[in-house]
Amino acid sequence: MHSIRAMTAAMLSVLLFSTVRAGPDRDYKTLTFQNGLDGYSGALEVGIDQNAPGKLSAKPFNLWVGQGVKGGKPVDAKQALARFDGIFGQGASQIPPGANISRATLRLCVGSQKEAPTFHRIFLNRMLVPWDGDAAWKYKAWGDDGIQADGREAAAAPDAHFVPNLNNTAYEIDVTESLRAWARGEPNHGWLLHDVRSTLEAGAFINSRVKRQDLRPLLRVTFDARPANLAPRADSLSAAPAGASAARLALRATDANGDPLSVTFHGRRQAKAGPDFQVVLIPDTQYYTMKKHGGTPEMLDAQVEWIARNAGARNIAFALHLGDITDTGDVYEEEWRIASKALYRLEDPALSGLPEGVPYTVAVGNHDQRKKGSGGKLFERGGRALLYNKYFGVGHFSGKSYYGGHYGDDNNNYYALFDAGAEKFIVISLEYDGPSKNPALLEWAGGLLRKHAGRRAIVVTHATIFPGAPGEFQADGAAVYAALKSCKNLMLIIGGHTTGEGRRTDVHDGATVHSIVQDFQLDGQGGNGFLGILTFSPRANQIRVAIHSPFTGEWRADSAGQYTLDYDFGTTIEPFAGIATVKIRSGDEAGCRWEGLEPGADYEWFAEISDGGKTTRTEPRLFKAAAQK
Repeated sequence: MHSIRAMTAAMLSVLLFSTVRAGPDRDYKTLTFQNGLDGYSGALEVGIDQNAPGKLSAKPFNLWVGQGVKGGKPVDAKQALARFDGIFGQGASQIPPGANISRATLRLCVGSQKEAPTFHRIFLNRMLVPWDGDAAWKYKAWGDDGIQADGREAAAAPDAHFVPNLNNTAYEIDVTESLRAWARGEPNHGWLLHDVRSTLEAGAFINSRVKRQDLRPLLRVTFDARPANLAPRADSLSAAPAGASAARLALRATDANGDPLSVTFHGRRQAKAGPDFQVVLIPDTQYYTMKKHGGTPEMLDAQVEWIARNAGARNIAFALHLGDITDTGDVYEEEWRIASKALYRLEDPALSGLPEGVPYTVAVGNHDQRKKGSGGKLFERGGRALLYNKYFGVGHFSGKSYYGGHYGDDNNNYYALFDAGAEKFIVISLEYDGPSKNPALLEWAGGLLRKHAGRRAIVVTHATIFPGAPGEFQADGAAVYAALKSCKNLMLIIGGHTTGEGRRTDVHDGATVHSIVQDFQLDGQGGNGFLGILTFSPRANQIRVAIHSPFTGEWRADSAGQYTLDYDFGTTIEPFAGIATVKIRSGDEAGCRWEGLEPGADYEWFAEISDGGKTTRTEPRLFKAAAQK
């Protein structure tokens, strides 16, 4: 379930053959479905409650989703069903069967009820069996025992998920894959909304029975209304010097329908900045080292191997472990032997080709602080992380050039320095509960940020924010931000601890700080080897976030697993400007002269080719102007 959308061969083909990219144009049509809108009345939602197996929810305007687990079985489980009937057909307000769906979003609203938000993810799986308004926990279609995402009652893999973590908020959920499946002819039985986590913190959304129309579920679908009109294509793209201050741009454009084409060229000077580089996040590995919940040491091995062997090709500058290296802290040393055997491989120059290997930090999570229990308890909280310091203490890191120093007598809190081209960084790793309970620790961290004011600062503390967008601060994350937000160089606060993904952006006195959480330990198979990849792009003033599992080879492509954060690296970026528009026949070459170029400077350009109904945009291409003779 972690890979909402695996990177398929089709996605790879887009990456490899990205000369053209079709975009919405006059041929595309958008339809909106909501009870009470333009006479539509086909939306239906039903609550399924294990504690009320034959009844509808007692709170008719809120549909609850959540579950607890006792003895390995769900208790107090609440599920929901949602469906939009009559959306496919030949009517003017229907989607034609077989339509090419460009995008589909489902809007669900969380109202003002205090208990409605949750930071747990709610998954949407396509229903595979029919149901009606009388559906309940005890219902013949699913054997009188609630709905199972087993490939028979509901699809085994979800098409989407969201985190309804705020009151009075509308959530836009990408359900494009569901609509594409139904457009292909699969039965539209709507969605099962369920929580796979063991939690009693259910979330709720408002259904179509509410009086206020703007709060009702809404489905918006964009599709190609003229599929017979194929998008134009471009090939033979070229840019050649045409004197010291000019260039000739050219391409050949074709239209399968033989329509006349309009080609518009755009260009700009390329921003001056260093190359992209990456920082890799290794979230909670406790179930890999403990071999628990399906996790295995091989998953951690695969993560480390991928980081080290891709260090050169991907320009990986640093790796951050987000805490909970182990599950039992000071109780079972074998977990630390497994963890250290894997993570020490980052230090091997032979794997990465780097003199000291891939520089990295580790963080102390709450599970790393566990100690032997008393009074019959196997574990207790609040240990000193003795085994952590045995394997990842001052003695281990002190000889490394990137190690900066530590707070107090151990290595539970320490910092590192690294450079990525012209960009310089300080990373501070803070132990669980430290920021929220020890003000002196944050005074130390603040002193470091002020001392290294010329370095951008990343703070790792195990519990930073809860999942969601925006995610709510956890106690440690809130303490870090409150204490350090006045330091202009603070850019990122990163953590794990709570299964899910989340982000938030805060601005203080003109300075932007992004906070990120990534944790996959309870998604199944102990996390299945998923890690985070932050691509820092000074040239674009952006940080691009991705999630990948080197163990399974999967990439996440949903909005929670792949997104972009704006961050001002100080790079001046010019907007693209139109250069010229050329009218041609299909199959002809389109070209233009680009004047006013600075000799020897770097530029980038792209073209848009339109047949009046669809537009294709080429990917930006780089070009260096001829040097002054």
